[in-house]
Amino acid sequence: MSAILGDFLVLIGPERPPAGMADLSDPALWPPAASDSPVRQAMPVPHVHVWVRGDTRIIGDGTAGGLGLALEPPRGSARAAAIDPRDAVVAAWVRDGRFAHQHLNGRYSYVLWSVDGKRALACTDAFRTCPVFHAQVGAGLLIASDLRLILRSGLLAPRVSLQAVYQYLNFSYVPAPLTVIEGAAKLPAGTCLEWNGARVQLRRQWDARYPEDMAAPQAQRIEQLRETILHTVRDYRSADAQGWGTFLSGGTDSSSISGILSQAHDAPVNSFSIGFQEDGYDELPYSRIASQHFGLKAHEYRVSEDDAVAALPKLVGAYDEPFGNSSAIPTFYCTTLAAQNGVTLMVAGDGGDEIFGGNERYRKDQIFHRFHTAPVSVRALGKTLAGALKGVDSRFANRIKNFVHRATLPNPDRFYSDDAFASKHFEAMLSPAFRAAVRADDALDVQRRIYADAQAHAELHRLMYLDLKMTIADNDVVKVTRAAKLAGVEVAFPYLDRRLVDFTGRLPASDKVRGLDKRHLFKLAMNDILPEAIRKKKKQGFGLPTSVWLQRGGSYAKLLTGIVLSDRAAARGYFNPDFIRGLIERHQSGAWDHAADIHMLAVLELWHREYIDPITERQNTATVLQPQAAPRAMAA
Repeated sequence: MSAILGDFLVLIGPERPPAGMADLSDPALWPPAASDSPVRQAMPVPHVHVWVRGDTRIIGDGTAGGLGLALEPPRGSARAAAIDPRDAVVAAWVRDGRFAHQHLNGRYSYVLWSVDGKRALACTDAFRTCPVFHAQVGAGLLIASDLRLILRSGLLAPRVSLQAVYQYLNFSYVPAPLTVIEGAAKLPAGTCLEWNGARVQLRRQWDARYPEDMAAPQAQRIEQLRETILHTVRDYRSADAQGWGTFLSGGTDSSSISGILSQAHDAPVNSFSIGFQEDGYDELPYSRIASQHFGLKAHEYRVSEDDAVAALPKLVGAYDEPFGNSSAIPTFYCTTLAAQNGVTLMVAGDGGDEIFGGNERYRKDQIFHRFHTAPVSVRALGKTLAGALKGVDSRFANRIKNFVHRATLPNPDRFYSDDAFASKHFEAMLSPAFRAAVRADDALDVQRRIYADAQAHAELHRLMYLDLKMTIADNDVVKVTRAAKLAGVEVAFPYLDRRLVDFTGRLPASDKVRGLDKRHLFKLAMNDILPEAIRKKKKQGFGLPTSVWLQRGGSYAKLLTGIVLSDRAAARGYFNPDFIRGLIERHQSGAWDHAADIHMLAVLELWHREYIDPITERQNTATVLQPQAAPRAMAA
C-alpha cells in the first residue's frame, strides 16, 4: 500500500489501552482497502498507543516522534524517491518541538507526540485531503484517519448527532468540524490540533486569501497565470510513464491538466473517462476531443443504471460518514478502471472551478445580483409574477418562483439556498423531535460564518472562499479520495496546490468572472493549450443521470424507494413518511427534480445500517446476556 492509502488510530494519555481495543487488530474493523495489509500495534513512548495499517510508519521509538500520511510533489522525481517528507516533518518536531509546514504543498496528515506522551500535535493539509478525526475520552485523546476507527475503539458511545444529520440533509455531507458521531470532531482544512494533556486547541496553519494586489496589465497577468499553471501542474508529473494517469471529463480543468502533462512526457499519458447512455449526460465525445488533441492513451467506461445499483453498498463502506453526492459512483468506476490498467496515481482537476471562476453558480449569482439591485419596480413585478404562480406546481412555474425568491436574498443566503433541502422543508419533512434538536437556520449559519471569515473584499471571492472550504474540502476531495482509496489509487490535486491558490488570490475578481464570462483569464491563459471546443464547452463534470433513472422506475428507482420508504427508515424517527412519499411522487410527475434529495436520504439510511445498527445490536445482545457487566472504562 502507498504512503497516502494507509490508516491510523492513536490513543494518548492512559498507561495502557482498554482490553476491548484488542479487537482493533482485526483488519475487518478497519476501512476497506484494495490490498490486504495487517494491523500493527505499538507503544513508541509511554502513554502513546498506536495502531496502523498500510504504509503508515511510526517514526521514533522511546523518543519524541510521530506518524504521517504524505503525498508531496514532485512525486516522480529522484528527489521524491530519496526524501520522504514525513522524515523531515518528524525531525523538525523532535529537534524544535514545532510543526514545519511552510513548504508542504501536497496531501498530508501528521500526528506528533512528545517523549513523555503529555503533548501532542495533529494536522491536516490545506484542503483536508487527508482527514484527521479526534475525540477526548476520559483523560485521553483519540486521533484517527477515519471516523469509524474512533467509533470502533469502543471509547465513544455511538450516538448520532442530529445537528450533523441536519447539515448533511442540506449539503449532502457533514461539514467540518462536525462529525456524525457526538463527541467526535474532524479538523477543518489547513488546521492543527495541539493537546497539552488536558485541553485541545485548534490553530489554522494556512488559509486562502484574496489581496487582489496584482496591478499588472492584463497581457502580463495572462502570461503570469499561464506560467504559474504550467509550473505547478508539471510539478505533479510522474517519472513512471505507465503507473499514472489523469481524470478526463472533457472539461477545461481535466483537459488542461492532461494537456500540460502530455507535453511534458514522450510517452502517451493515460486518461480515464466515464460516460452514460442517457442523452445530456454523456461527455465522452468531449473527452475524445481532448484525448485526440493531446495524443492521450484514452480509457473509457459507460456507467449503467445496474452499475450504480451495484456500487452503492460498496461506496457506503468507503465513506465513514453519510456522503450523499451521487457522483461518487462514476468517480469510483473511473478509479477502478485506472486500477485495472495498472495505474496507482491519478491527477485530478478538482479546485479549478473554485480558483479560476468556473462554477456555473458564480455566473448565476451575477444574474441574481442584477435582479437584487434592480429598480424597485422591476423587483415588484417579479414578486407579483411569483405570487400569481403560488398555487401552480409545474417545473416552469417553480423555476420562476425559485429565481425570484433567491434573487431577493443577500449573499451568502441566496448562494446557500440552492443547497437548502432540509431548511426549505423544515416543518413538513422533519419530525417534531428532530426539529426540537436543531434550528432552521443552523446550516445557513455555517455558511454565514465562513463567508464572513474570508479575507476578501469582492463578493465573488467570498463565495469562492466558501466553496474552497465546503464544496472542495468537505465534498469534492472527500468524494474523490475515498472512492479512489477503495480502488487502491492515489490522487493528486495540482489546482489545489497552495502556491497556485495564493497566486490566483492576487488576481482581481473580474479576472475570474467578467460579466457572465466564467474563467475569463484562465481561458485566455490556456488559449494555446485547450482546443476551442473544450474552451467553449458547457460544464457537466461527473454528473449522474439519477433523475432519469428515478423517473423510469428501473432497478435504481426500486432500490432507492425501497430504502427510503422502508419501515426500518421510518423507525429512525427523523422524517414524516408522508413527506418522503410526496417527494418521490413530485419527482416522478416532473414538478421538480428531487433525485439528489432521494439519493441523499437513501445513503443516510444505508449508513445507519452499516455503522450504527451493528453496534447497537451487539450492545443489546451483551446487555441481555451479561446484565451485570460494567461499562468499558479507560485505564488510568
